This record gives sequence, structure tokens and C-alpha cells, in this order.
Amino acid sequence: MRRIFHLFPKRKRSLRSPPNKKHSPPPPPLSKLPIKKRTVYQYTTTTKTPQWIRRLKKDLNIADDPFLLAEKPLDLDDVDPEQNRLSIPFQTLKRNDFLTCDEGMILGDERINNEGRIGVAACLVDQRNKQWKMVLKKWVRVSDSGKVLQSFLLSGAWSDVVEANELRDGDNISLWSFRLNGFLFFALDFAGDSVDFLE
Repeated sequence: MRRIFHLFPKRKRSLRSPPNKKHSPPPPPLSKLPIKKRTVYQYTTTTKTPQWIRRLKKDLNIADDPFLLAEKPLDLDDVDPEQNRLSIPFQTLKRNDFLTCDEGMILGDERINNEGRIGVAACLVDQRNKQWKMVLKKWVRVSDSGKVLQSFLLSGAWSDVVEANELRDGDNISLWSFRLNGFLFFALDFAGDSVDFLE
């Protein structure tokens, strides 16, 4: 069996560079290059972890501490059963390091034109310790002024969460995040320590 390489003539190889080729100047020494320092962000929250989330951590044997992800008042779109999603604008995020690299690639790949169909599986726990299957998606839209607005959308059983917890327009919520066996969880806090549903 002949290979395709036999159809082309061999050329001679040389270790020397051609004599007429001009060499580029050597790069500047590393000591003269400006050093850019990496920005290190400190995540600090003044909000203390609600008691029911501390109890949830103990009951589920969660290794890491749940952290506050976002706080916002619910709007009409968040409680509309037709839309069935919680919008989490990027500017409300307290932290942006809650996704793994793979999850970030799924949500951030601009080449995937999924029209909102692809997302990251997650679970939401309410203050009654009821768990709901959710999907986290990324939504990018351009405002009338041309500004790009980015949000995360939490959909799936969101309408059921709104109905079961009697959430209304204007209710202040805080969304906490943690991982259990590598799976993404959210804890929805809307009453804080003022109400304990488990006692």
C-alpha cells in the first residue's frame, strides 16, 4: 500500500536559517516589563446566615458554608405564572463564583444558539425544607438605549415555589447558594429568622 507522501518530492532540510532572512530584535528583559497585579476580590456580607439555613447545613451535612448570592424585591414578572421564572440581574449578585467551569461554559458559550433551552440543573430549597427542581439559564438582552443587560433566570418549578410560599410582588427575597455532592443548590429566604416554619 502506497502512502500519499510518495506522490510529492522530498525537500532537503537544513538546521541553518536562510542567509537573507532578517532576525527580529530580542524581546525586552522581563524585569523591565510593567507588572500587572491581579485583582483579588474580597466577598464580605453584612447579612448573617438565617437560622433555618444553618440548620439545613447540619441536616444535609453540607461541607461548605452556604453564601448569600443575591438580594432583590420580587417584581410582577417574577410572580407571573405565565413567565415561570425568577430573574436575577447580574448587578444584584453578591458573588459571581458560584458556578463550576463546566457550568460557566454551558451558560456562557455565545456559539450555542439555544434560545434559552439549555441550562444548568439545580435544586431550590424553601424555608419549609421542600426541594424543587430548577434550571438556571443566562439571559442577555439589549435595552432601548443600547445597553446590554444580563441576568440569570431560575425556571422549572418556580411558579410552584411562588404559589406554595404565597410570594407576592414587592416581597424581598435573598437567594443563598451551596453545593451538595457537587450539585448546585439554592436556598430561598423570604422571611428571615422572623418566622420559623419548622417549629
